[in-house]
Amino acid sequence: MLEKSRKPNWNPLSPRLDAQSITAMGFGLVITIMLFAIVGSYRSTSEHNDQLSQLVRGAGLKTVLAYTMREAIRERVDTLRAMVMQDDPFERDELKMRFFAHASKYVRARNSLIGHMTTDAERAVIERLDATARSVGPPNNRALNALFDYSIPEQQIEAAVQASIDGHLLLLKHLDEAVRTIHQTTQNHITTAGDETKQALLAESALGFVAFVLAVVTATLVVVNTGARNRKLSHQAAHDVLTGLLNRQAFEAALRLTLEQSRLSPDSHALLFVDLDRFKLVNDSCGHAAGDALLKELAELLTDRLRYSDLVGRIGGDEFGILLRFTESGDAERVAEKVRSTVESFRFRWEDKSFQVGASIGMVTFGNEVITVEALLRTADACCYSAKEEGRNRVHRADAKAEQVQRRSGEMRWINRIGEALQEDRFVLFGQLISPMSAEQDDGRLSLEVLLRMRDEDGLGLIPPGQFLPAAERYGIVPDIDRWVVRHALEWLAGLGGKANELRISINICGPAASDPQFHRFVRDQIHRTGIPPRSVCFEITESVAISNLSNAAALVEALGDLGCQFALDDFGSGLSSFSQLRHLAVDYLKIDGGFIHNIDRDPINRAMVESINNIGQKLGKRTVAEFVENQRIHRILDEIGVDYAQGFALHKPEPLGDIETRILGVGAGDRTPREAFVA
Repeated sequence: MLEKSRKPNWNPLSPRLDAQSITAMGFGLVITIMLFAIVGSYRSTSEHNDQLSQLVRGAGLKTVLAYTMREAIRERVDTLRAMVMQDDPFERDELKMRFFAHASKYVRARNSLIGHMTTDAERAVIERLDATARSVGPPNNRALNALFDYSIPEQQIEAAVQASIDGHLLLLKHLDEAVRTIHQTTQNHITTAGDETKQALLAESALGFVAFVLAVVTATLVVVNTGARNRKLSHQAAHDVLTGLLNRQAFEAALRLTLEQSRLSPDSHALLFVDLDRFKLVNDSCGHAAGDALLKELAELLTDRLRYSDLVGRIGGDEFGILLRFTESGDAERVAEKVRSTVESFRFRWEDKSFQVGASIGMVTFGNEVITVEALLRTADACCYSAKEEGRNRVHRADAKAEQVQRRSGEMRWINRIGEALQEDRFVLFGQLISPMSAEQDDGRLSLEVLLRMRDEDGLGLIPPGQFLPAAERYGIVPDIDRWVVRHALEWLAGLGGKANELRISINICGPAASDPQFHRFVRDQIHRTGIPPRSVCFEITESVAISNLSNAAALVEALGDLGCQFALDDFGSGLSSFSQLRHLAVDYLKIDGGFIHNIDRDPINRAMVESINNIGQKLGKRTVAEFVENQRIHRILDEIGVDYAQGFALHKPEPLGDIETRILGVGAGDRTPREAFVA
C-alpha cells in the first residue's frame, strides 16, 4: 500500500495537481519565458550590433575615402607649387601628368564615397563639394595655361596658380565638413540604436514576474555586453582608424570642453598644430603603405612623449593637433620644441630606404579669453603656415589674439572681398579737379585725377582705397585693379565723344604694373579699342617706384609716351637723394609730395623744400603740381612760390565720374568746353 501510494496521480480530471507537476509546469513556463526572452534579446541585440558594426565600418570607409580625396587635393596643390618653381619644361610636363593623376585618385575616391552616402545631409555635402570642384576647373585651366605659356610674367603665373590653390583649399574645407557630417550621422545612429536596445530589454523583462530574476540576470548580461560593444564602437567613431589617435571631430570636442572649463578658471592651456615636413617624399618614393606606416609610428612616438593629461589627434592627412592642458606658456614652448626635435631625430625606415621628416608647429596659448574652437584652430593653422614660411621644421608661437595672425586673417578677408568686387564690378571711379594756378598754365582743358572707391557688399557704402589697397599690394593683385581702372576710365572718356579731346585724366599705376610689358600692351590695346586721344591720358607713377626700377619706369614712359600719353611723377620729393637718377626720366609733371604741402602755411622748412622742388622742376622743363591743398592760405603760398597746378579739397572735393559726365554733357552744357561747363 505504501509503495502504491507513492505513485503519481496522472488523472487529468483530478482537482488537485501534485507538486512535481506544478513545479515542472512552472519551471517549464519559466524556462519557456526565459528562452523566449533570451532568444528575443539575443536576436535583437545581434541585429542592433550588426547594424552598428556596419555603420562604423561604413563611417570608417567613408572617412578613409574623404581623407584620400583630401590627400589628393593637397598633392595637387603641392604639385602646382612645384610647377611654379620648376624651370625645366620636361620636368614641368612630368609634374603636369602627376597633377592629373592626383585628379584621377580624387575622382575614384569621390565616386566610391558617393555610393556610400546614405543620408540627405551627407549627399548635400557631396553636392556642395561637386559644385566647388566644378568652380575650380576654370582657375585650374588658367593656371596650367599660364604655366605653359612662357610669355606670361612670373607674377601673373603666380596669381593664376594662387587662384587655383585657393579653389583647392575651399575643396578641403568642404571635405572637412563631409567628415564631420559622416561622424555626426554615425553618432546619431549609434545613439538611436542604443535607445532601441534598451527599450527592447525593458519590454522583454516585463514578460512575467515568474521569470523576473532570470530575466534580470539575462538583461544584465545583455546590457553589459551591449555597453562594451557600444563603448568599442564609440571609441572607433571618435578615433582615427589608421593611428588610433583622436579624430578631428573628437579632438575639436575635447578642445571645446577645455575652452568652456577655462572660462571658469585661471588655468592656461596650449594648442599645437603640427604639420609634417617632407611627408610627401615618403609617399611618392615608397607608396601610401609607407606613408601610413610612418604616421602610425609617429603617432605612437608623440603619445609616448606627452603627459597623460595631454591629448593628441590626427586632424588631417599629415597634420596632428596636440592639446596641452594646464600648461604655462614657457612649459608649452618647451614641449613644442621637444615635439619638434623628437620628429626631427626620428628616422623612418622602409625596406632599404631611410627617411628624415620634420615638423612645422604652430603654437597658441589660451586661457579664459572668449574665443571659439574654430578661431583657435585657424590661429594655430596660420601659425603653422608661418613656421613653414620661415623655413619649416620650427615652432611659430602666437597667443589667441596674435597681431600677425589677425593681420593675415584680415588681409585674406580683404583679398576675397576685392576679388568679389572685381567680378561684380563694385568698384567706383571718382574724379578730382587739377586746377591751373595761373592763366598761363590754363590750356583750356579740364584736368582730373581718377580716384578709386569700392562699394560694399550691400551697395550702400563706399570703402576708401586706404582700407583695401595694402592687402592688395601684399598679395599682388593691384595689377588686376589697375587693369580695371584703366579699362573703365578710358571707356568713360570715350563716352564723352568729341569732348574727350578737351579733357586730361590722370591714372595712377602701381609698381608691378609699371614694370610689366604685358600691362604696357594692355594699355595700348585699350587706347586703340576705345579710340580716345592718347594726349588726354596722363599716367602717374610714384617716385619710389621709379627709383626702385628706373629702367622699367623708363620703358613704360617710352612705350606709352610714343603714343602721345603724358606722365607724372607722383609723391615727388621723398626721394631727392636719388634725383640724379630721375632727372633723365621723360615725365611731363612733378606732383610734389603732399607731406610737404599739407602744413606749408605753418612749417617754413616744408615751404623751403617746396620752393626748391618747384625751382628744380621748372629748370628741367617739368610742370609742377601741388597735392593736399586743404585751405586758401596754402593756395596763396603756392601761388607765391610759382607752382603750376594745385589739387585738393580746398579747390574741389572728389565726385563720381558719372556726375562729372552729367555736368559736361547734361542739359545746358551746349557748346561750352568741359572746363567751362565744369567750372560753371
